[in-house]
Amino acid sequence: MKKLTTLLLAAGLVFAASAPASAVDLKMDGQYLFNFVTGERVGTGQNFDQAGQRLRLGMTLTANENLSGYFQVQVGTGVDSTTTYDWGSDTSGNSTKVGMRQAYIDWVIPQTVVKVRMGRQLVGLPEDAFGKNAIMHPGWQGRDGIVVTAPVTDWLDLTAFWLRGAYDSINTYDTDQSNKSDFFAATAAFKFDGFSFTPYVMYASLDASDGVWNDSASMDEDGTITWPGYGAGNELSTPDGTKILADGNAFWAGTNFVMSYFDPFVLKVSGAYGMVSYDAASNGTNYQDRSGWYVQAKASYKTAYGTPIFGGWYGSGDDSDADYKGQGWIPAWAGRFHPTIGYSAGEFGLFDTTVRHNISGTWGLQAGIEDVSFLQDLTHKFTVTWFQGTNDKNQWSLEENPYKYMTDNDNVVEFNLASTYQIYKNLTACLELAYMITDYSKGDHAEWAAGNETDKDGWSTALTFQYLF
Repeated sequence: MKKLTTLLLAAGLVFAASAPASAVDLKMDGQYLFNFVTGERVGTGQNFDQAGQRLRLGMTLTANENLSGYFQVQVGTGVDSTTTYDWGSDTSGNSTKVGMRQAYIDWVIPQTVVKVRMGRQLVGLPEDAFGKNAIMHPGWQGRDGIVVTAPVTDWLDLTAFWLRGAYDSINTYDTDQSNKSDFFAATAAFKFDGFSFTPYVMYASLDASDGVWNDSASMDEDGTITWPGYGAGNELSTPDGTKILADGNAFWAGTNFVMSYFDPFVLKVSGAYGMVSYDAASNGTNYQDRSGWYVQAKASYKTAYGTPIFGGWYGSGDDSDADYKGQGWIPAWAGRFHPTIGYSAGEFGLFDTTVRHNISGTWGLQAGIEDVSFLQDLTHKFTVTWFQGTNDKNQWSLEENPYKYMTDNDNVVEFNLASTYQIYKNLTACLELAYMITDYSKGDHAEWAAGNETDKDGWSTALTFQYLF
């Protein structure tokens, strides 16, 4: 028996040795980010003082020009490793988490030029005029799905994707196993001499979670409804705080536009409309549907001394007859709108000193100059931004912090200065300063009128070091 086993093992080794070798090229990439931030939150005057770091480490494994894979991990303190490691929080030395941020393969359909990317990846809708996307930005964490891109002509590329936004995996015989949230989108990128634009549409099928409460899927503090990857999670709250479960459908349509024909003058414009409609909830309650829109525009003119910029935006707000906060806001799935450093959580680094990522319920104007340099490898950007609310002053008078929910009587002026120094080829330091002057109407906010909050200006200072390789 031993002799037979030995012969079989030897035969296996011979066949293994004679099999064709399959080698891949390995390329590493990564990012270290160190962030030190302090200041006072706008409105409340509460202090914050944080220091931390984050590491992202990736590997590209290339078999040939038609097939490759990518894997990236992130070190953080969150369960899904989407946050940074806050210095001093890990007293045991064992609480830091390592999570998968991206894991996908790229391949080309044989005999075509159609590219497929499948797995966890950074995917979002086309970039807005102010950068990112206010409906769905790739963000800090990956999303699970399949993206297909097909170049049609020299001036047109088509892209479609399916993303599994959430899934309820309760494993019982008497539970519906198909509860999920799926997102389907299509974009068309038109590129011509001097201008380009990318229209898009996206649809979402939102199943109610079956018996699983998921607080992270309800409307967050700035009115954005998100569908994260932890359970199907379409748990919502009525104005009186009652939690409900409801199926729903959502739809978005938008486009961006970039004109560079008169270079060095560049104009960027973007806009979108979105809505979500829910069926009757599990408790028989009809949840209020919501819909909204926004537009953005930003112009720049590059000179030898810097690039002056001017831009503005408008995000729809709630009317006086709205029944629920955010009813006139465009729904979003981790959308991002960060025109400033302080008020709209646009720090270069890691820590979110506010929770406002949403364009809805505000309008504003911004003027400034960027790419100003007086010394080699040192550049500056300075902006002045005006925020005004678009929510009716009579619509919402419950306990709301005005920087999260601004009425048309609330406004903020913010001054930003960001200085970036290229220390080495792969090492950059950035110092960001922000000061916000508030003018809130306390009569529109019950808690503030009662004196439970303070109408204070805010400021923040952030120093960030980034090592890229």
